[in-house]
Amino acid sequence: MPIYCDESGGVGRGVMTLAGLSIEAADAEKTLARFREVTGLTGELKGSRIDLAERALLFELLGDGPWSATVGIAISVLTPAQGSDRGDHDAAIYAALLQDVIGAMTPATDGCVNVFIDDGRYGPDTLARVRKDIATIIGPCGTAQLELSHRLPGLQIADVIANTFFNRAMVTERQARMAAIVAPWLESGKIRMLLLSDPAKSEDKNAK
Repeated sequence: MPIYCDESGGVGRGVMTLAGLSIEAADAEKTLARFREVTGLTGELKGSRIDLAERALLFELLGDGPWSATVGIAISVLTPAQGSDRGDHDAAIYAALLQDVIGAMTPATDGCVNVFIDDGRYGPDTLARVRKDIATIIGPCGTAQLELSHRLPGLQIADVIANTFFNRAMVTERQARMAAIVAPWLESGKIRMLLLSDPAKSEDKNAK
């Protein structure tokens, strides 16, 4: 089953999240098609562009089907060291989150997993390094591909998941609503959280 990865937030926002979504391409396409039918959405699905009701609908459409997600969250490690480059630090946190999420998800696969990573955030050199790191984690049987999110329903759904957990971590008037939306899937184990406590080490956070 493929894994689709997309992120939300960043060093400048105080929170960065990265969602890895394991779902068959046909199931992701069917879910997105039904979402479009109900909401009238045209164009790319983005978590930052939908309201709370639409966000909740997408999770309900995923339901108890054959999918799972792991969400990496970085908060305390986002402050760059004095004198360091903010852009480099942002990319390093992103890479650490991606490695943690993929590393946590690959044991549940058959060892020949295909990973699709959103190609829209960083430059080609950074993404090439990230892709190489992920290829090392998944081994010679798997593949790591960079794709534009508008082409793959799985990446668009992963974006919504990442954005929902970003807003769940932010102290705003919407925080409690975001938590309520994802609570059933955290409780059922369909979604797992990992808190990045260090760029090289993360703490498993399955508690709600």
